[in-house]
Amino acid sequence: MDDVTLGVLALLGFLNLALTHGAKLARDFEEFIEAWRGPVRSLRQWWRRRHHRRR
Repeated sequence: MDDVTLGVLALLGFLNLALTHGAKLARDFEEFIEAWRGPVRSLRQWWRRRHHRRR
């Protein structure tokens, strides 16, 4: 194989790897946000109640 063919194959392999891991990272990030959405909402409500009591 010549250098151009090896370069193209390497580029395709890298793109495949990057896109696959990028999609997994995006799913993991979305799951992380979903997992923390409820606790953050509860904390925000608690903070508002606490803040309003001090006034």
